[in-house]
This record gives sequence, structure tokens and C-alpha cells, in this order.
Amino acid sequence: MNRIQSIENNLTSINDAAFQELCDRLIYFKYKNPSAFARIGSVTGKQKTKKGTPDSFLLMSDGEYIFTEITTNISDKGKLLKDIIACFDYKKTNISSDKVKEINLFFNFNIDNAYIEKLKSVATSFNPKTEIIFWSLDLLTSELSTNHHDLVSDYLGLSYDTGQIVSIEKFISEYNRSSHGIATPLDNEFVQRRQEMDELKRKIAEKDFIIVTGAAGVGKTKLVLESIREFIQENKTYKSYCISYKYDSILNDIYQYVSDGDDYILFADDANRIDHFNQLIAYYQSKQFGKLKILITVRDYAYSDLYLNCPAELTEVIKLKKLSDNQLIDIVKGEPFGITNPNYQDVIIRISDGNPRLAIMLSRLAVEKQDISALSDVSNLFETYFNTFIKDLKELANPINIKSLGVISFFNAVNIKEKERLLTILKNFDIPYEVFLEAVQKLNSFEIVEISYDYVKISEQNLSTFFFYLAFIKNRQLSFDVLLTHYCNDYMNRFSDCIIPANNTFGSEKVMDAVQPDLKKYFDEISDDSEKSYKFLSVFWFYLRSETLEFLYNEINTYSKNGNVNTKKLRLEKKSTLSDEDPTLELLGKFFVGSPELKDAFELSFEYIEKCPVLTHALISKFKELINFEAKDQQSIFRRQGTLLETLIDKIEKGNGSYLHVFYGVAKLFLKFQFQYVSDYRNRTIRFHTYTIPLTEEIKTIRKSIWVTLDLHFLEDQDESFQVLKDYSEVGGDISKEILEYDLLFIFTIIDNHLKAELFEHCLYVQQLIRWLQRHNIQSSKFVHYRNSFVNPMYDLFTKIDMYSYEHREDYEFDDYDEFLRIKELSIRSTYIFKDQADMDSFHSMLSDIAIVRGPETIQLESLEFILEENFKKNYDNGFKFLELLAKRNERLWFIPTKSLKQILVTEENVYSIWELIEKISFRSKPFWKISFFTEIDSALIKNEHIGLILEIFTEIENLKFMSLDWVERYINLDYELYDKILAIVTERNREPNVKIGLQIRYFEKTFKMLSKNKSLIQEAYIQQVKIDPHFDYNKEGLFRIIETNASFLKDYFDYFYFSGDIEFTQTKADWGFIWEIEEIESVFSEIFKRIAEKNIFSGFSSHFLNNFFRNLEEDKKAKANEFLFELLKTNYNDIRIINLIVNIARYARREIYENILLLYITLNQDPDDFAKIWWRGNGGSYNGGDISGEIEANDWKGILSIIDKAEQNTNLIPIKKVIGDKIYSCLRFAKRERARLFLDR
Repeated sequence: MNRIQSIENNLTSINDAAFQELCDRLIYFKYKNPSAFARIGSVTGKQKTKKGTPDSFLLMSDGEYIFTEITTNISDKGKLLKDIIACFDYKKTNISSDKVKEINLFFNFNIDNAYIEKLKSVATSFNPKTEIIFWSLDLLTSELSTNHHDLVSDYLGLSYDTGQIVSIEKFISEYNRSSHGIATPLDNEFVQRRQEMDELKRKIAEKDFIIVTGAAGVGKTKLVLESIREFIQENKTYKSYCISYKYDSILNDIYQYVSDGDDYILFADDANRIDHFNQLIAYYQSKQFGKLKILITVRDYAYSDLYLNCPAELTEVIKLKKLSDNQLIDIVKGEPFGITNPNYQDVIIRISDGNPRLAIMLSRLAVEKQDISALSDVSNLFETYFNTFIKDLKELANPINIKSLGVISFFNAVNIKEKERLLTILKNFDIPYEVFLEAVQKLNSFEIVEISYDYVKISEQNLSTFFFYLAFIKNRQLSFDVLLTHYCNDYMNRFSDCIIPANNTFGSEKVMDAVQPDLKKYFDEISDDSEKSYKFLSVFWFYLRSETLEFLYNEINTYSKNGNVNTKKLRLEKKSTLSDEDPTLELLGKFFVGSPELKDAFELSFEYIEKCPVLTHALISKFKELINFEAKDQQSIFRRQGTLLETLIDKIEKGNGSYLHVFYGVAKLFLKFQFQYVSDYRNRTIRFHTYTIPLTEEIKTIRKSIWVTLDLHFLEDQDESFQVLKDYSEVGGDISKEILEYDLLFIFTIIDNHLKAELFEHCLYVQQLIRWLQRHNIQSSKFVHYRNSFVNPMYDLFTKIDMYSYEHREDYEFDDYDEFLRIKELSIRSTYIFKDQADMDSFHSMLSDIAIVRGPETIQLESLEFILEENFKKNYDNGFKFLELLAKRNERLWFIPTKSLKQILVTEENVYSIWELIEKISFRSKPFWKISFFTEIDSALIKNEHIGLILEIFTEIENLKFMSLDWVERYINLDYELYDKILAIVTERNREPNVKIGLQIRYFEKTFKMLSKNKSLIQEAYIQQVKIDPHFDYNKEGLFRIIETNASFLKDYFDYFYFSGDIEFTQTKADWGFIWEIEEIESVFSEIFKRIAEKNIFSGFSSHFLNNFFRNLEEDKKAKANEFLFELLKTNYNDIRIINLIVNIARYARREIYENILLLYITLNQDPDDFAKIWWRGNGGSYNGGDISGEIEANDWKGILSIIDKAEQNTNLIPIKKVIGDKIYSCLRFAKRERARLFLDR
């Protein structure tokens, strides 16, 4: 009879009194530290029951009750109903039903679900919030066998081994023996943890409880043992013992070995597995003399529970991280292993995943075989190792253990409390429920599985992979066909997580031989369903490559040629959950990694885009993503790239020109010298790689094919072909001179065959190519010929006006940059002195054409300034004509004369003629020419009549940001109201739709006094400018000047921007503390608070915008701001929305007054409902992946409670404390679920 059955049998025959004691101890263990605990149904001092309702209860810190009702009368199941009703009978309990939080029903038999629902319904009728826990025979058996071996021994007479306080040496011996080779021996050399050891020794001296936590296998136990050894050598008064836990009470053992008055260190390894951990705490608290240090190791997912049981002020937590890759390499290549082969180092590092235990295990096995250089397959090493410890541990080889591990590995974790679901799973694989639970207990004792939060999972991922492989593939003790039949639809991700690692670790052939027949059978059953087939084949394509290609062939042939209509596919895309990506291309892309059917996949891909051309770009992107050159391609002599190019060129040569577009995309990719790509790494992370291709014969063939094809088909699409050439010479990063020299002969051929000196863009390309090649120290006799022949008038013009070069030398090639600018300017001025209108027209036409080719933004307009100014100097009439030409044909170049006008506008005659020219021509930049005119005109020529012309400019401008009005200052003496008039016009214009005229803040700052008479105009203009550019008044100095004279403007400002939904405004962090310098701002600011509260748009998450007014304040401003918040609270303590704003400010910008705000509030308002609606700790939070948010939030509420406890004792605060207690309880329950999630996700 197995232990599970023994527990069940003993539970069914237990006497009433013993059963009641057992249940009371269980419930007390579940709810630690209640405010009160009473066993009403038990006779004090005797193991005897008596009548009472409830049988026992716990009073919790929040004032609510946990009831317990216990029965062993299987013949009267109706007693359960009577017990529930009695629990809500005030006459029997003297406790109001609304305070009954939970009722625990203990009974040593099972009931069906229908009766459970009936009982729950009855309880709900009394109090919908009361939770009913049904401790049936099944649940009790599971709980006792998993977590309470001591109770099994005490009450059911099923004893466990003892002898648990041992020396370090004996602990190591027992650990090594009990691990059966699975764990790393603790007598190995200790490496790579010197810094952590020194830290731990310091903490031992400082604290009495030290918790060392981390993932399985990171070296926690070894670190603690070595640290204890060194600490004792340095502190001779201490003795040390280890707890070798054997599921029995440890208190008597501790008293036997630990004498009062001496100094001791007790080490509890994997303390989360110790049922009697609280006995350690109790002993520590009872020890009168001498020092006692308790060191604990615990896995990362379980440390929080232990921490909460330790005295917080005496406890330190050390989180041990996985070793870095470099640290693991030091272990592998150091003594005693000496593994220096980097290929095998990489494999060991990948498999061990930062875990020194696994790194040492794998290294040790390799050395034991004395044949590491001959091991060609890591899967052999891995499998040999696991087979070794299965052979050593014969009990583990029991088929039921392997089958149980196989089931657990597939599901990642199994909830052993969800009996109905678990029964269904186990039934599918012919595993009896009780036998499975017994196996789990044994596997847990071997540390192969872990049990936590009612879940069991295999302790490490590579162990899980191995047992999946062993159970489903190698030994076939579990049916892969059954797995597919029942779980393929709902657990496809688990198939990926199990099959792919098994494939990579143990060899694809072994996996394929085992699973392929079942996969073929399953696919035959679903092949008529396209959606299921795509989903299925996306995981299993590698084992069904022929079937996958046939499926894709049939899918593609549902398209009509050159059409896009496929009703079957449209339906699929509508309901497909794969992604927005094309599922056919995604599945074809699986083959691009290098399968034997690579060419067939390429052929199908081309056939697909021929029938659905709209996906051509998607296919090119897929090639760029998956056919990039990688280091692994060199081992396969670049088969993937060569096959793609060969297939593509073959189609082009057969006359299908539509494939040229694909060719151009592939050519641009393949002609690079260096490639960046990413690869999957551990734990869903990626690695970035840079690969420089070598000039092998295969690379030469690939590049030659591209260049030759480009030459043959250049004329079929000259723009795309030419773009391939340009992209090649514009490549960034390192280049290979060797490859460049190889390519050059092909490039020269294309230049000779297809590029024309008559075309500016061809000349520009060839000349820039030469300079690019010379920068890379490439020389050729062709350069002189090309440099002389690839020139034309347009290119000559470009080189002469280009401000970045001079006579085939770039600006950076000159030692003296100022000298370069000087000679360049002289060259431009002397070269372009126009003789007549035709000369000008020719210049402008070529310059415009250059702008079309190069883009208007590339034209250096500074050159035009030199040319214009010089022509005015040489011949005013010619200069005037050229200026007229620039105005008339302004659209292409968008030229605005500046410096040149300064040299011209020095006489009355010139001023008159230039203004007349500007006025008579209609062109887009006309207002800006006018501004330039009034900016550059000689001061002596400024007249009163210019004022009206200046104002007219602002009626013509449509849109302009950051307009400088510094030039206007020249005209202020003629009209002191000019700034006012300009501002009035700009403000009026900005009211028009689609008009945005932006001014610089300097305009407001310089002219504030002049404009102060028209406050309403300034205020409207200011709001307009901030709307146009949120950074217009970045330091808020302009705003300060306005509200200094009119504080109420701050309300208008807020009304416009804060309530307009301007996200950038409300989310910007800025210092607005200047408002506290303004007299009587409090009443205005109070109104702003009320307006924000009325809008009710604050969620409570993160920092509210109002914090900007309270942060980074000087001391005098702090006092004023704090007083404002206190007064605002006093007058609005019943307005939850305003209080939430105040609390948010106290939590962020004014943290030092948070406690005072809280204490002041509870003196004004003790309504618990109001208190519960205030975000005292915020609404939610931002957490890192490993954080337990529920625990963090619970601690926040505990801190709030500690502040309230400082208030004068007032019974009116009890309801508020009840609210906080509920919050803490809720947060801790959520924390438990979070820890369970972290456990499952590890």
C-alpha cells in the first residue's frame, strides 16, 4: 500500500477528537499570527470533543472571523448544511454574519460538486462575501502528504525518519549521497564567488537571520557552507550545525545540540521545504544567553514567505545571481576540467544557462569520458549524463516516475489540487491518481521536481527537456499520439517548448523517428482545415517537410494567375490568429534557414508572388530577414544565398522580367561587405552579431552572378539598376578591400556599357565613386579616364557652387578650413559673372535641374548670395536682372536673399528699384523677401512710410514658426506702438483657420513694458504662441511676467491647455514653482484645483501635473506651498477628488509632509468609505519583472497603518484601520498568486 492510500485509510478511521486536533493545527498553520484562536468544540486539557458553534475560530487583525466546522460522520452528510447555517446564527455564535470572512468545513469523506454548489449557495444567502473552503478527504490527503509530514506522524501514526542536526561534514556527505549525482557535489572546489562570500560574512557579523535566495543551482548552499567555514575560523567562539531535514519536529534536536550560553550558527538549506521552520524562530526567541545566527537558503520564488516570518530588523536578504558567461568559462577552462575548446565552452555555457551546477556537471562528464575533442554531438554528452544518474538511482528509473515526469514536463507545471482536471490528464496516459501523487513525493525528495503553490514542476528546464524526450520519444512510455490528439489545439506553444529543445539537444533524427508517424497521422486528419494546418505546420514543418510543401503548393494553386482573389484564403485571413503577416510566406520562410528542400521553397515563393504580386515586397523583406549572410553560412559554403540567386537568375533568363524587382532587392543585400544579424539566446533573449564575408570562391561566384545579371538587364529598368550601383558605394561600416577590388572590374564594365557623361547624375556618381574608392586606398588606371570623361556643364556647375569641395578635394582634406572657405568664396565670385540674360537663364536652369536630382535641400544657397552680390558689384543691371530671375523662379530653389541685399540697399535708387521688383512679382516667399529687405536696408534710408509696409507683411504671411522680430527694433523710433500693432495683426491672423505665425519669446521679453497697456492682447497672443510651439516659453518667464500683473490669467491658461486634452502639456515635467513668488496666488490656485477636480480626469496613476508647482522649491517657497496644501485640505476634506490631488502631491513633490497630510485628514474625516477612495499609496504602480507587486503594496499599506497608529488613540479610527487591514489582506493574497506565477514562469 502506498503512502497516499495509507493517509486516506488512516483519515477515514481517525477518532473525532484526534481529527479535530489535526484540523485545528492545520487551520492555525494556514493563518499565522491571528489576534485570537479558540477551540470551542474541544475539552481543554483532554483529547475530547464537546458541542459548540463553531468548533473553532480565529479572530484576524482586521476584526473578521475564520470559522471551522469539523465532522467525521459520513452517514449524515446533511450535517455540513446544518453547520453552515449554524455559523450564521447569531444566537449560537454571538458574532454578526457580516464579520464571517471564511468558513472551513473539515470532513474525512468526499462529496460531489452538486452538493458543494448547494452548500455555497446557502452560505451566499447569508453573506455573499463569506468564502467556504471544503476540506474533503482528497484535499486533506493531498495537503498532508505534501506539506505536513509532522501531522501525519503525530495524528495518523505514519512515522518519518529523524536525526536532523548534523555537522557541516556530515551534511555534505548526506547531501552528496542523497543527490544521487543529480546535484553538484558540495566538496568541489569553490570558485567565482569571492565577492559574495565576503559580503555574506559581513552580514553574519551584523545580522542574526540571513536569507540567501536565488534560482536552483546557482550555488547558494556551497556559498553558505564556505562562508560559515571561514567565519568560524575568524571567530573562534562560534560552533556550527546544519539542519539535515527529515520531515520531523526539529525543536528537540536543537535543544540537544545547542547549549544556552554558547555562540552558534545554524544553517537551514532549502528552508521552504522545512515544515517546522517556525520552531527555529521560536528557539531563537527563547535563547537567553549566547549568540545565535540562523542562515537560510531558499529558492527565489519562495523567499518572501520565509522573510515575513523572520524578525525584519534582524534579517538580511542576499540575492544570488547566476554567474556570468565569463565566470562560467573560467570554471570550465580552469582546474580540474581544463576545457579550452571554445566550441565546447559555448555549448556548456548555453546549456548551463548561468548555472554553475550544470556547468560543472557537464564539464565533469566530458573529462570523465576523456574524449571531449571527439564528441561531435552535444546531445550525446547530455543524454549520457542523464542516463548515468538514472542508472545510479534505480528508484528513479521506475516507469511510473518517468511517465509522471513526462506529463509534468509537457504541461510545464501541474496543479495537484485541481483533481478533476488532473484525473482527466492522467487517465489519458493510464496513470492512477494516487500513484502519481506518490511519485511526485518521491521526485520531490530527489529534488527533481519542486512543489509550491499547489503546483509541481521539474526543477530545471534542461531536466524537463530530458524527461520529455525520455518519456515521449526515446522510451515511448507515453504516447505522443495521445498527446497530439488531446492537446494539440490548446497547447501548441508547449509543443514548441518541448519538441524544439529536445530536437536541438538530443538530435533531430532521434526525435523525427519517434514523432513523424504520429504527426503524419494527425495532419491527415486536419489537412482539410487550412487554419489548423497552418498553425500545426508552423511548429512541425521540419518533421513533415514534404507534406508542408505539398500543402503550400495546393494553397498557392487556389489563386488565379496574376490575381489576388482567393476566397478560401480571404476567409482564412479574416479568422486567422497567427498575425497580420502572410501565413504562406511565414511558412515558406521556415525552409529558408537551410533545409534540404530549400530550392523547392524558393520556387514556390516565386510562384506565389507571380500569382499574388502585391506580396512581392513582403517576399523581399523575408529574404532580407532570413537569407542574410551569417557565420554559419560559411560552413555550408553559402548554399542558401547561392541557391536563391541561382533560382532567381534562372527565372529572369527565361524571360520573366517581373522577377527583376526581386533581383534588385536581393542584389542590394548580397553586395554588402558586412552583415548584422541576431540569433536566439537563452531565456527568450537575442544576441547581435556582425559578420564580414570572406572572398571565397563561392562568394566570388555569387557576386559575379549579380554584377553580370545587372549588366545584362541594366536597360530594362535603368533607375533600379543605377540605384544598385549607388547603394553599393554608399555602404556604411567596414569594407573589404579584397572584395572591393574584385567587384571593381564588374563595376567598370557596367559604367562603360551603360553610364553616359551627358547625364549629371551619372557624372556625379562616377566622380563620387572615385573619391570613395580612393578613401579606401583603391587605385586604378581607369580613374584618370573617368575623371576627365565624366564631366558636363551641369556637373561643372555643381562642383563650383558646392561649398563642401574644391578642385576634387573635400573640405575636410584642407588643413586650414578657414582658408578653404576663403578660396572657395573667391572662386565662386570670380566664376559666375553673368554677361547677359541668356547666361543667367542657363545658370538657373542647370541649378534647378541639379536641385531636382539632388533635392532642393542639398543646394548651398550661400553660393547664390556670393554670386548675386558679385554681379551687383560688377554690373548693377545684371545683378538686378539675376535677382528678378531668382524671384520669378523661386519655387524650385526657395532662395531668400540676405547678405547680398545688405550690400545693395545703400542708396535711395537701389532701395526703390529693389522694393518695386519685389512688389511686382507674385511668388511664395515674397513676405520673407520683404522681411529681408527691411532687415538689411541701410539705417539712414529708413522712412516713416516703411511702417505701413512692414505691417502689411504680417497680413501676407500664412505660416512661420520662430519668427525673429529683432529687426523691428530699428523702426521703433518711428512708431513706438509698432510692436503693439504687429502683435495685434499676428494675433488676429492666428485666429484664422490654418494660419500659424510663431514668434520668438525674446519678442515678449524685450517688449513687455511697451505692451503692458494691452494686457488682454498679450494674454491671447501668449496662449496662441504656446499652442503653436509648446516650448515657446520654456522657462515660463513670459508667463510669470503676465500673471505677476494679472494672477487670474493662470486660470485662463489652465482652462485652455490643461483641459484641451493637450497630452504633451499635461505630461511634461517642468518647474512651475515661480508662482509662489506672486502675491495672493492662493485663491487663484485653489480655483485651479477645483476645476481639475470637477473635470475628474485624474486616474491616480503616477505623478499628477500639479506636482510641477511644488517640486524643487526654495525654503521660503516650500513653507508657502505647504501651508497652501494644509489649508486646501481643511476646507475640502469631504471632496475626495481634491484630496486625491493633495495626496498625490504629498507622495511625489512634497514627500516630507505626507505623514502630516495623512494625520490632518483623519482628524477631519473618519469616514471609512471616503478613506478607501483616496489613493494613499497611488493607484497601481510600475514594477520590474521579478517584483511581487502585491507584497510591495501590502508593505505600503502597513506603512500607512504605522502612521495612523501615531495619531491620538481614537475609537473613531477603528473603521479606517479595518479598511487598511482589508487592503493588506487583499494585497497579500494577490502576492501569493504572483509568487505562484513567478514559480510557474521560471
